[in-house]
Amino acid sequence: LAASSFLLEAGETSAAMALAERVGGAAPRGLGESQWPLVLRRLVLPLPYRERLLAAATRHRVDPALLAAILREESRFDPRAFSPAAARGLGQFVLPTARRLAAQLGLTDFAASALDRPEVAIELAAAHLAELLERFEGRPELAVAAYNAGEPQAEAWARTCRTAETAELLSRVSFRETRGYLARVLEARGRYREIADWPSIPTP
Repeated sequence: LAASSFLLEAGETSAAMALAERVGGAAPRGLGESQWPLVLRRLVLPLPYRERLLAAATRHRVDPALLAAILREESRFDPRAFSPAAARGLGQFVLPTARRLAAQLGLTDFAASALDRPEVAIELAAAHLAELLERFEGRPELAVAAYNAGEPQAEAWARTCRTAETAELLSRVSFRETRGYLARVLEARGRYREIADWPSIPTP
């Protein structure tokens, strides 16, 4: 825990999380995360860019806990994260999507290197999440599925559902990666709500 805290303070959030998760993994069987010491829960679910994240969530009227959960899952808060699909930064954007969002936000002369800057990546992620929530009528589970698998695929899964229950959507998601992603993000959102003192943000 001491090493994890040191790494977090040094800005090595991903490494700090990995150590904290090892500590949590050694907890006695049956001891749920809600029973872990608060210091451990906050190391497993850190908020290294809390003020920037909260400001972006407020501007775009999205749930900051959901935004935090998505960034945690996408990059483990590593601003240098780079995927085999050429997605980069905290929000893991490919360049065409990033440029489209940047243009909507009035960011001119947008270069790929801008995605390595946390303030830019967080702003784009908040804008994208707001866009997805609007498209899916405020349903966070569909917005999260679309963030991972794309909007057409999320719409296809939604059409097979008879209810708006998240459990049914999870059963309809045919991509194993997206099923796991969706479950982890929604779980992390709930846990962030428990440990973080979020102000109330009006959402559409």
